[in-house]
Amino acid sequence: MWNVALLMVGLLIYSGSGGAVAEPQPSAGMSPTPIIHAASDVGQAQTSDNFTESYRTLNGISLTDNKRDVIRKLGAPAQIEHEELTGMTKLDYKDLEVGVRNGYTEYVHVKPSAASFQVEDQRIGMTTNQIRASLGKPYFKAEDGDVYLEDHHALKVFIDRNSGEITGIDLFFDYSQ
Repeated sequence: MWNVALLMVGLLIYSGSGGAVAEPQPSAGMSPTPIIHAASDVGQAQTSDNFTESYRTLNGISLTDNKRDVIRKLGAPAQIEHEELTGMTKLDYKDLEVGVRNGYTEYVHVKPSAASFQVEDQRIGMTTNQIRASLGKPYFKAEDGDVYLEDHHALKVFIDRNSGEITGIDLFFDYSQ
């Protein structure tokens, strides 16, 4: 019975339900456990005078814009689609899509058909060279594109890694920071 009680206390402490857990110490002849840092520990994207440092608007739309703001800025969309399951309303424009949920912008997506896009006041061509020249080094490279972060705003440049072609640009909130 005593062994069961000790086992239960150990499990409670280990699961975080009580008590403090000591940092594991390496045994003789063993190297210490490696520390893995999350992407947010790595640092922000490289910046200089030539690089855009803020990602608050994409093609003039910010994530704080409501549906009326988007329509006032861009005009009537070519199509409006409502997804019942997610509660997302998609406002479809020629080279742009804006996702609205609960009345506010959830994401802005520039389609690959666009010749260029605008981040803040800077117009950028839709090639990887032009994007890197304007935005600098990405915060990190994902399997499907490059990610730039700034103050809970994420700008993702989707890239076909085989062809190098841009398949879209998205602006959305980064909830991981």
